[in-house]
Amino acid sequence: MSRFIWLSIFLFTACSAPTAVSPTATPTALPTAAPTSTPMTADHAPVMNQYFPDVPRGRTAEGYHYLGNPDAPVTMVTYSDFLCTSCAIHTLDVEPRLIEAFVATGQVRLVYRHLLQLGERSQLLAEASECAADHGRFWELRREIYARYNQLYFNTRETVIALAAGLDIPVDAFTACLDAHTYRSHVQDDYAAALAEGIYARPVFRIGNETIVGSQRFETFAQVIERVAQR
Repeated sequence: MSRFIWLSIFLFTACSAPTAVSPTATPTALPTAAPTSTPMTADHAPVMNQYFPDVPRGRTAEGYHYLGNPDAPVTMVTYSDFLCTSCAIHTLDVEPRLIEAFVATGQVRLVYRHLLQLGERSQLLAEASECAADHGRFWELRREIYARYNQLYFNTRETVIALAAGLDIPVDAFTACLDAHTYRSHVQDDYAAALAEGIYARPVFRIGNETIVGSQRFETFAQVIERVAQR
């Protein structure tokens, strides 16, 4: 079989996901269309040196990264894989609008959870994002990875190191963190916890007691956030 056919099968697999949700969740109906923009495949110059720097950031008690008011009335949990096409589209197209409308205004706290559904490269990139957190750049490197996720199917380690360097993360420290697998257990435990919570698709969003599966329109999220906030 030709390299082109193998590559096509690989990319199709990476972009596909089941639509099952936790049996205890209330799934939200899908709209008729979803965002369609394509992540970039350019050089390693940073897309965004700072990701909403005026929005509070930190970790939950479980160690998960969050953006927004830690006491916000609504929490939106994003379960996502760094090599997932729909995850990248959401992060690039919809998430910034949600942050501007709901997170930066103190209404929503955004929590990020690691999925490792696409193999060793997914795990490497999740570990890399945590290594970047040692230098206060978790959200920035996360954005860079999603902006160029389709470069990261190949030469994954070299490319993510270059992306980190573009964010002024010290290369020696970052590489040492990767090589030591400092955060391997952390991201694996996060993924195991997500599975235990009934997460099998990607991306999945938990907003209060409601669940959205897949990359959806901004308006879909806004409706759910507003509905949950009124309860």
